[in-house]
Amino acid sequence: MSELWQRLLAAGLVEGDEPAPDEPHWSSRLLLGVSGWLAALFILFFLFMGLGSQVNNPASAIVLGALLIAAARLLLLARHYRVLLEQCALALVLAGDGWLLYGMLDHAAIHSVWLWAGLGVIALLIAFIFPHWLLRLFHSAGAAMLFAFALACLGLQLLALPLVLLALLALIVSEARFIQRSALIESLLLGLGLATLALGLFELRHDALFDLLGWFGASRLPALLGPLLTLPLWVLALRQLVIPWRPALPLMVASALIPGVGAGSLLLVMGAYSGRRSLWSLGLLCLLGYGAAYYYQLELSLLHKSLLLLGCGALLLGAGLWLQKRRGA
Repeated sequence: MSELWQRLLAAGLVEGDEPAPDEPHWSSRLLLGVSGWLAALFILFFLFMGLGSQVNNPASAIVLGALLIAAARLLLLARHYRVLLEQCALALVLAGDGWLLYGMLDHAAIHSVWLWAGLGVIALLIAFIFPHWLLRLFHSAGAAMLFAFALACLGLQLLALPLVLLALLALIVSEARFIQRSALIESLLLGLGLATLALGLFELRHDALFDLLGWFGASRLPALLGPLLTLPLWVLALRQLVIPWRPALPLMVASALIPGVGAGSLLLVMGAYSGRRSLWSLGLLCLLGYGAAYYYQLELSLLHKSLLLLGCGALLLGAGLWLQKRRGA
């Protein structure tokens, strides 16, 4: 296209810079995306009907999943029909994930640390290999959860949430060094934020959700240690992000006392620092969800809970008035 534009310039038929290629309308992208999903579903259906009982074998399921993921990566090498092929690749990779998960779970012991850690490594590799933001988001969140399951096999599931928050902080701090990887970092941050939301719910239930299927044992660490583990992360975040200590002290105290508040407030602070609305919105959602769950679990009468809400409202109003006066001054 640039060669044609140069010829037109030489002939005096056009002037100025070459116009940017027009992006298709959102309705066209939607139709192409739906067509891609339908095409991928038909492919999966014919594969299932053609292979028959062979896909029930764990080894065959693993091979089929790997082939689907490899085919999806080849699709993304094409230069034409990008929207259509990206949706096909998305469906193929998710189906390949399902076959791989089925084959690995049937092939190895559920309580094996290496099973979940290996699946987490595979998810991370897919997130780095595929240049599709939704695949990166899904697989970064999935990798965090799979590594959390690996820690749960050791009885160390309370360490999962602080480690995910540490990974979030490391990505935000090192983002300036890898500007060319900003799209990858953006997807990884959002995926890890979603994993933070899920792991925070586990912490609120004192790791009971980890054992819904009876796969993991009880935590070897006391439940009270979970909120306290966010305090070193607060100190590290305040130093690395150059944030004043005084405004953060109430949040640090609440993080040490209330499960989930540390994760939500750290997400909120890191999202506001990096200028990512999606991340701090997710942090705000975490705080609302964790606060509501903690309020529901309090063993207090309705009168005491009402007084608690009244005090929180008065505290928020007072903080708002103080901020307005300080801004006016």
